[in-house]
Amino acid sequence: MELNIKKMRSLMVDFMLYAWVLSSLIDFVFFLYFLYTDTLLYPSKVYFVVRVIIPFLINGIIFAVCNIINTSYGYTENFTNWLCSIGLTCIGSTIAIFHGYFVIVWLAPCFGIFFSVVFQNHKIQKTLLAISCTSTVLGCLLEVFEQPNNDFFIQCGVITICMHFLVYYASNIIYNFFNSAEDLIEESDEKQKVYEEKLQHDVLTQLYSRYYIDNYLVKLFKDLSLHHPVSLAMTDIDDFKHVNDTYGHENGDEVLKRIYHVTQKLDTETVIVARFGGEEFLFMFMDEDVTKHRSQMEEFRKLFAEETYPFTDEHFTISAGLVTSYGAIPFDEVLAVADKALYASKRNGKNQTTIGKL
Repeated sequence: MELNIKKMRSLMVDFMLYAWVLSSLIDFVFFLYFLYTDTLLYPSKVYFVVRVIIPFLINGIIFAVCNIINTSYGYTENFTNWLCSIGLTCIGSTIAIFHGYFVIVWLAPCFGIFFSVVFQNHKIQKTLLAISCTSTVLGCLLEVFEQPNNDFFIQCGVITICMHFLVYYASNIIYNFFNSAEDLIEESDEKQKVYEEKLQHDVLTQLYSRYYIDNYLVKLFKDLSLHHPVSLAMTDIDDFKHVNDTYGHENGDEVLKRIYHVTQKLDTETVIVARFGGEEFLFMFMDEDVTKHRSQMEEFRKLFAEETYPFTDEHFTISAGLVTSYGAIPFDEVLAVADKALYASKRNGKNQTTIGKL
């Protein structure tokens, strides 16, 4: 699973802004409410400074620092993610400390722990847990100081700290799940690549396979033919049925394997050879010099005819049909012409290359 980390980090900074503005408005509204109802626990100026001004300034500084660093290019990705997690937790902690009369807000720092999972920043979670628990203790102490005879806040503080640990362990489970899922995806991708590689090559001859032709070579031919001439050659081992019937299929396979052996003597950077099926092989010549294509095909044909085998003194030959595409002509159309040229070579005595024309 891939996440847009930069976007998530930007959303986190936006969340910091919303938390800062909203908490400041709530602070001010409650200050006015307590002032109007005459339920302030200490002088209005002290309350206004402690409950409104101080959290407003602290959260404003945290937001400004995180926003500046988040939009800077001089910091590493890991450091920016780390800072944003700390920043969100600290803003949540400030809200928790100075809004302790709403005990539910003591859980606000937990957002930082969850975001650290998004950033895959597991190492910082213990730090975030410590900040969250500390803010709960400070918020609890502030409320106990204001209302020393009320055990409610102590009980809520204990419950909240337990909740922090619960969130911490839950985030670890989520983190491990993400990591396991990512490992499974990577393992699956690796297996897919290995499987794809096997599909691209013929097991017997080690040349490219029909799968490679259909899924890669056709597109490559199309791309290359838009820029310069490209030649295709269809080849066929002459009298291959005779080889199998006379010497057996095992020795017939040895003859097929020699195709790969001979191709290694050619310029394999400009020639792609694939097993089309049975004893048929497809050559694609990518060199821009079309005069080389026929000479390369002829060189291959002669080298193959010179091959010797341990099971017989007989030499085997191939016939070929070669055609050059001088434009964006469909692969199938060019292949069909090369195939016709191949059968012309067969009719005219075999062991030769016939040039087909589009």
